[in-house]
This record gives sequence, structure tokens and C-alpha cells, in this order.
Amino acid sequence: MQTCVKCVLNDRYPGLTFNPQGECSFCEHYQHFKPIGEEALIAEFERARHRAARKKIGFDVMVPLSGGKDSTFMLYLAARKYRLRVLTMTYDNGFLSDLARKNIETTVSRAGVQHLFVRPDPVIRQKVYRAMFRLTGDICGACDIGTNTSILKVSADHKIPLILSGVSPLENDSFVPDSIQDTARFRHVLKESGTLTRREINRYMIYPRLNYFSQTLLKRTGYFGRLVFPLFYIDNPSDKEMGKIIHEELGWTDSTASEYTKHFDCIAEPFTNYARNCIYGYERRICQYSNLVRRNEITREQALNLLEQDRLWEMPAGVEPVLDYLGVEKDDLPGIFAYPPRKYERYTSRVNRLFGRIKKMKDKLAS
Repeated sequence: MQTCVKCVLNDRYPGLTFNPQGECSFCEHYQHFKPIGEEALIAEFERARHRAARKKIGFDVMVPLSGGKDSTFMLYLAARKYRLRVLTMTYDNGFLSDLARKNIETTVSRAGVQHLFVRPDPVIRQKVYRAMFRLTGDICGACDIGTNTSILKVSADHKIPLILSGVSPLENDSFVPDSIQDTARFRHVLKESGTLTRREINRYMIYPRLNYFSQTLLKRTGYFGRLVFPLFYIDNPSDKEMGKIIHEELGWTDSTASEYTKHFDCIAEPFTNYARNCIYGYERRICQYSNLVRRNEITREQALNLLEQDRLWEMPAGVEPVLDYLGVEKDDLPGIFAYPPRKYERYTSRVNRLFGRIKKMKDKLAS
């Protein structure tokens, strides 16, 4: 296995190439992040304020809140820095950590904003996770679909103009080759499992026929809130600085499990990363540590040390409750991890594939 001499990505990453010096294609062509600009972000906020005032809506923006670092920083920006009227919501995926719950309670209180917990039917949610894990080795896509559609539903119910996502440039390229958020693929896998009725699938998905085109159309018409990624508009503080700001301003507490923490809000995350590493040969943390190296926030040696501490090639400790929830034994895992990547890609939405190609063309022209 070849690993980049500058970051820690390896040749299992889809499409990654190496130059004669051993640099991966991401490092070779890396350009430092250039924000869109705060003026454009403030203009988005002013439009949201104007619409909320004109239609007598109680909130300017919604912030989906996981209790982790990025979403809490988004709450800080919205409530404290830009003084917006904020509704926060949390999707209960069944794996929310105690620390995340405490952070949500503390930060919402300190920010002085309203908060909603969205809890899907627990029986259906468990059946969905079990079916997806047994057939694909993944539950994160199912969680993403449940989270995203719940966010849209809350924005529609409360007529909120703007949804602020905490996704940051640090998470660029942290993907797997399977389209795990594609709803057509998702429906097909669940039907193939034979463990859920059509009614149960539709109830979990909320909007079972939603695709990128219809979603975009409904956002443009104002039925759903418009999704904005503020961390792509402004100069971001470092990962460490971000944690310090929200600790001081909102009483947020970081996990002590690792020097650099992401997704500690989900107790299943260590296991899902282990599963991804077994199936694909890489996972989220390798991608994020590599981005930290390129951003000069840590050195390559530090990234290698972090990966050594994470030991993602080993079964994580305390995994029994997660396996229990998924209804699998450790002996079942080798068969599940033999999943051939992209097995269900032919069942993805044609509309989504077309939109994906158009987006790639637009990004290429923009660069």
C-alpha cells in the first residue's frame, strides 16, 4: 500500500494518483482555501431576515445541532456573532453520546435559543440500520438520509428561510465511493432486505421520492429552507481555536478521547470508521487528518501519531452495544465486510446522477 509522502492518504482512496516524488494528487494540486467572502454571507442573512419579517416568521435561520464542534460553532456564529433569531434541532439517531446531549443542553441554554429533538420511530429506525448494515456494511448513509429529511421537514413546518450547515472545508474529500445518501439506492437496498414494509420505508424517509432536482426546486420556491454552508464563506479558525471559542462563549466541552476529535457525538462512530476501513482501506479520519496537514494545522508526523492512537484497523473497545443494536455478532462481520464497493450504484437515482455530472462540469469551469 502506497501512502502519500506529504499527507496520510493511501492508494485505496478512489482515483488517487501519485507523482514520481510520492505526492498524492490532492497534495500536488492543493490550493489553500479561499472563502467566498463574508459580505456574501451577510447578504444571505439579510435576505433571510427580510423574508422572516415580511412573512411574520418566528426564526431567521435553523441550525442543526449534533453537540459536536462544527455545529456548535455554527450556533455561536448565528446567535452570538450575527445576532440571528435561531431555532436549533437535533436528530436523535439512536447513538447520541452523553457528552453530546450535555453539550446541546448547555450551549442552547447559553445561546438563549429554542431547540427541538426530532425522534423517528425507534423500531423502524433500528430495522433500517440493521438492514443497511447487513447488506452494505454501512449505517451512516441511513442516518444521513434520516437527518437531512428531518431538517427539511422542520424547516418547512416552521417556514424557516435559511438552514445553516456546520460542514467545513476540513471535511472535503471525506467520502466513500458508494452514493450512501442517494434515496433511490437506499429504497432498493431496504426492499432487497425484505425486512421493512413500503409504509415503514416511506415513514422513515418522510419524503420518499425526493431527489436533488425536486429538493432544489422546493428550496427555490421557499417550501424548504435554503441550505447555506457559512464555513465556506469566511476565514475559519483552526480546529483547536474553534473548540476554544465555543468553550469560552457557550460552555461547550470537548471529548478527551483524542487530541483531535470529530463526530464524538455518535457512540457508533469508532465502529463505523473501523467498518469503513475494513471495506475500503481508508476512512473519515485519514481524510480529515490529511486536510489538517495540508492546512498546516498539524504535521504529517502528528497525523501518523494520531492514526496510531486511533488504531482504526483494530476492533474498537466497547463495541458490544452497537453490535447488539445492529443485531450482529462479531463472527458475522467478515462476511459483511466482504461487501464489494459500488455494488448498488446502478440503483441510484438517474436525476441525481445527471445533477452530479452537471455539478462536476460547473466546478471544473469555475476552477
